[in-house]
Amino acid sequence: MAEICMAGAGSVIETAKLIKTEMLERGKVPPDLRAEVYHVQDGVGVALFVFERYYMRTSGFTSLTVAVTGDNEAVYVDGIGAGGGGMMEAIWSTEDKLLKTLIEILKERGFEEFIQEEK
Repeated sequence: MAEICMAGAGSVIETAKLIKTEMLERGKVPPDLRAEVYHVQDGVGVALFVFERYYMRTSGFTSLTVAVTGDNEAVYVDGIGAGGGGMMEAIWSTEDKLLKTLIEILKERGFEEFIQEEK
């Protein structure tokens, strides 16, 4: 599993739409969008996406779950990649590829890695 949290300025809905559009257009074989949810209430927004991609070389699926949260001043994007294993438990790290695409999209928009406090 791989994860990232990034923070930037803007609106939740605009950031979410950008992520959705860019994730579905980048790469030779972009992931499929399996689910999406949007909620906005009292100036706070939440968007949730689940992307999935099948890799023939691993005979398995890799998923990327993306949560976009915040208000009109700060936006936080959390990405969690899962899957990526293969036959005989070989680790191919395919979840890293989807996560790197998300990071690239966000960095182009001025987002920076957000270091969270220890849990």
